[in-house]
Amino acid sequence: MITPEPVHGAAQGLAGIGSSLAEATATVSGPTTGIAAAAADEVSIAIASMFGEFGEEFQALSSHAQAFHSQFVNAMNAGVGAYTSAEVANAQQTLLGGWGTSGAPAAASVDPITRWQQVLTTTTQNAQTVFGAWDAGLSALAGGVCTGFSHLATNPAGFFANLQTAARSVPLIDAPNDVALAVAQHTLGGITSTIGPPPGNPVLVNDSHGELYTGLIADFFPTGPEGVLLTGALDFAASPLSGVLMGAVGPFVSPGVALFNSVGNIVADITGGNPTGALYGLMNTPANVVDGFFNGATLNLDPLAPVVNQFVAGPTGGTEQVTGLSLGFGGLFSTGQVVAGASGPMYAGVGGSLLNSVGVELTFVEQDFQGVLPIPALGVGPIAATANLFSIVGQALGATLLG
Repeated sequence: MITPEPVHGAAQGLAGIGSSLAEATATVSGPTTGIAAAAADEVSIAIASMFGEFGEEFQALSSHAQAFHSQFVNAMNAGVGAYTSAEVANAQQTLLGGWGTSGAPAAASVDPITRWQQVLTTTTQNAQTVFGAWDAGLSALAGGVCTGFSHLATNPAGFFANLQTAARSVPLIDAPNDVALAVAQHTLGGITSTIGPPPGNPVLVNDSHGELYTGLIADFFPTGPEGVLLTGALDFAASPLSGVLMGAVGPFVSPGVALFNSVGNIVADITGGNPTGALYGLMNTPANVVDGFFNGATLNLDPLAPVVNQFVAGPTGGTEQVTGLSLGFGGLFSTGQVVAGASGPMYAGVGGSLLNSVGVELTFVEQDFQGVLPIPALGVGPIAATANLFSIVGQALGATLLG
């Protein structure tokens, strides 16, 4: 049976977020558009003009976000009405005792609605989360700009140091270790647990990609020019800019990945003698494609694992091997998952990066531990990635990123 009440409640929550967006815009419009020059010199006047232009762009961006938000809330409310009609039809079918109006037995095992309901519910929840993160990210950016500019007259050296930190935090290339590690908390994450066979409880890992990042920097990359190049590439892969780029292409790539995955599952069911599963897969394919656009999809790259493994295990086999590989592409509303993102609780923040989108299955062959550590592929969407970038830059300008 269809239960539209949770979706309706989520739509009301989205409407409340729209009000918050409007309030945030009204709050920061004055401080960011009416900034006076700290002095009469040309540098102060130019900086004041720059932040004034930022304020105007901020208002325009907020207006677009509010308009898109309003359209999405209307679409959610329309979806509630459609599913309410479906619930009435299901109730009528139940009262008929499983018989259709034509007198033929109904195919009770065929359910084309449930998958669409799952897509609608997930999309609504993710949209509510990313719009909340967008609100938080814009507020952090505006607050950082205002705080930083207020320090310009009293501590210009500190202001330009924070400005340099903000510039380095975006691509992370050639960034100091303290900046890179601080930003990684906002672009990397992934909650996972080790899998046996050793006896005992699984080991919880709250920041699997962060552990992978620090481990690669500390142990893997060689010294010299080659090491500098590889370290720079890894830093960029962990940067918020890489997350924005992945988020930008995600909604265009994810539907194709979802279609590819659906076709693969259908073929596997047919060749495996499961025609019912193949029928379900065929019916759910359109919903999977729509789900990919809004919520992302993961591409299985296990055939490439042996290629990557030779760089990890080495010629002697090593103590760990890459036995699984995947790449997550975010949808329009994909939230990602980082330690401390634009919003959300610790270890479940909104945001991501290229490295965070890579899923790896590490199998350990040590004598004391022979388990598996599955690192999930966490795709991020354009809204979540941009909101997190705003938050990072705002914290850097406000001198709170490094603690």
